[in-house]
Amino acid sequence: MRVDIRLEFNHIYPESEKEELIDYLKRLSKKTIENIIGFFTTDNLPDYYNFFSNPTTQQVINRLVARYIYNKKILGNITLVSREAALFLSEAILSNKEMLIINNTNEENPDDEELNLFKAFLVINEDINRNDNLTLDITKDSVEKIAEISVALKFSTADIGVYEDVNIELLKLGYVTSYKFEQLINFLKSKEEYEYLIEDLCKYFNQDTVEKLSAHVDFLLVQVLHFKNNNSFKLRVEDEDSNNFLQSLTSNEIIAETDFLPLRNHPLYQIDEFTYSIVDPFFVLDKFTKSVKFILKESFNKKNNLNEKDRTFFSFYNKEFSEEYLMKKLLDDIFYKKYYIKQNGSSGKEKEPDYYYRYNNDIFVFEYKDVLIAKEVKTSGDIEQITDALKKKFLVNPANEKPIGIGQLINHIKAISENEFVYDAEIDLNKKHRIYPILLLSDRLLEIPGINYIMNKWLRNNLPEIHKNLIVNDLVIIDIDTLIFFAEYLKTKDKNFKELLEDHIKKMNMIAKGYGNTEREVYQTFNNKISKKLAPFSSRFSNSMFDEKLFINRFSYLVNDK
Repeated sequence: MRVDIRLEFNHIYPESEKEELIDYLKRLSKKTIENIIGFFTTDNLPDYYNFFSNPTTQQVINRLVARYIYNKKILGNITLVSREAALFLSEAILSNKEMLIINNTNEENPDDEELNLFKAFLVINEDINRNDNLTLDITKDSVEKIAEISVALKFSTADIGVYEDVNIELLKLGYVTSYKFEQLINFLKSKEEYEYLIEDLCKYFNQDTVEKLSAHVDFLLVQVLHFKNNNSFKLRVEDEDSNNFLQSLTSNEIIAETDFLPLRNHPLYQIDEFTYSIVDPFFVLDKFTKSVKFILKESFNKKNNLNEKDRTFFSFYNKEFSEEYLMKKLLDDIFYKKYYIKQNGSSGKEKEPDYYYRYNNDIFVFEYKDVLIAKEVKTSGDIEQITDALKKKFLVNPANEKPIGIGQLINHIKAISENEFVYDAEIDLNKKHRIYPILLLSDRLLEIPGINYIMNKWLRNNLPEIHKNLIVNDLVIIDIDTLIFFAEYLKTKDKNFKELLEDHIKKMNMIAKGYGNTEREVYQTFNNKISKKLAPFSSRFSNSMFDEKLFINRFSYLVNDK
């Protein structure tokens, strides 16, 4: 489990007076400033050990970092440039655009600019190192505490591309984004009463038909992935129609806000008439799944004369599209075999699982949730605040005391145990059965090491005594993006899904113990094991389980139409 220590100003310059972030940025040239936007979300980024082109300056910095590591007896990873820091840097620049770009007359001076940019990162890191009270000793702390600290440290960055292999995650997200957007358009086309939503969506993105909009979205997704693979971050278009589309993803006014909301809504920066910088590739892709929901909400509320805080739209969207249309169509496509026993049409909708199938004596029970976490909770770094919010979203609704998510799964298990599960009357409790409780989520919100471990405890602690012939497996949390991406693999053989669940459960229950001849070796071996133990379900898949031909086929029409 990688927990980086971000270098701060006082780590390197303990005797020097720190200035404000804007003071360091004001000393950079316009060219440097504009190149920063997007550059630090590319691959092979510089870090503290290779940040400077001047070797003398680099040697000085290396000695200062080595002094800090030695004095503090640091065993973990040290970093200067992180994804989160890069986003804070872009946000600071764009929220001060007039000063730093429009009215910038500074001459280029690489040595001075590099040092000021280095110090800017140190200042940013001090601001985002908000969890100083969370100390983690992975050789001594309990697994529960390590899981909680992991969640507290990583919760705010769960959806901004903090992955070991960013390119694979972007490939996955690009494919899934195209799939989800296509399904959304198909859903909106399915009823005439939704036509106004399509019209407003097209208007938002400066397009006159939904077919042109879909093509522009897919083309942009491919371009973002292409540029990412080539370690570039600038887009240039030649035609007016494409330019109008890209302009809908920019803004002349960016305000610094919690969880980078303005950057998420406007993930491109327009450099000149036809050239754009990709502020963040993940935000570009999320624009057409997460952000599009709020575009539709504004249209829905206006049509129905609802105020901004009204949640009627989310009830409609989450139930009618996300669950009934997207989720159920996907799972029916994956688990399509005729010999699978599916839930019947018995009455009692409130107690019905969101999805269910049985294969022989293996019972798979799904609860699906499309939820939002308040930005204040998401960025709090407070494990108690985070777990309290998650319990309200995924265990029990405090407003009406009704079970949600895990709570519903517990009720389904209880009903099966007491022979009261009316949706499958053929379960014979005289025979051994194994239940797989699955919490399926609408996106990668909880793809954080430790989340599944913690929430499985909630299942176990609230599960009543069960029939002797029922074996209840540990809870598995799955994001729907993973199922979309690996759907063809899961369909290939009946055993594939079950084997992945079993592998995940086995690794969640493995004993994590370090070994070695030195403290560093014990640290590293324990770190490797605890990483496997607390990893999310999506990490149990290998890249070979996705056929790249599927990606080519999804976007091939863009070439054929040229």
